[in-house]
Amino acid sequence: MDTKDEELIQSCLKGKRKAQNALYQKYEGRMYGICLRYAKDRSEAMDILQEGFIRIFKGLHQYRGDGTLMKWMDRVMANAAIRYISKNKKIYFQEDADLERLLAGSDSVNNISDANDIISLIQLLPLGYRTVFNMFAVEGYSHKEIAEKLGITEGGSRSQYSRAKKAMQSILRKNEMID
Repeated sequence: MDTKDEELIQSCLKGKRKAQNALYQKYEGRMYGICLRYAKDRSEAMDILQEGFIRIFKGLHQYRGDGTLMKWMDRVMANAAIRYISKNKKIYFQEDADLERLLAGSDSVNNISDANDIISLIQLLPLGYRTVFNMFAVEGYSHKEIAEKLGITEGGSRSQYSRAKKAMQSILRKNEMID
């Protein structure tokens, strides 16, 4: 583990606000990116970020140093996002997304050039697609784990992931970003 992170953890565990602020500042950007992938907009991402950091600080004593602090925080933040969505929204798993409706009025996919543009693309996906896509493709959950966390079947998880990929490919094709 990074020595600076180890010092920050020890100080955070002692309740030192400066250390908590330093940890927050160091990882805020990365954690915000995770939140944006799950959220419908920046405001919702900020809500998730705050809830996630509360969980990180409350659960920091559970970090054992087996992997990097950043990876542990990634998992805590993704779980916070999933909990937020489960608590605040009913996830409707769709058979087929209306891609024309998704793209209507969206300029965000016309110029994909950086990570923010990719996040904007992911945010276009319906909530069910977006949630399963993030959990499987980005966070590395298995379909079994996704099914358990979201209360769906493994087949439902696979189906939503497959449809999310097709929807993203269709959006990229329509905007002539892939063949």
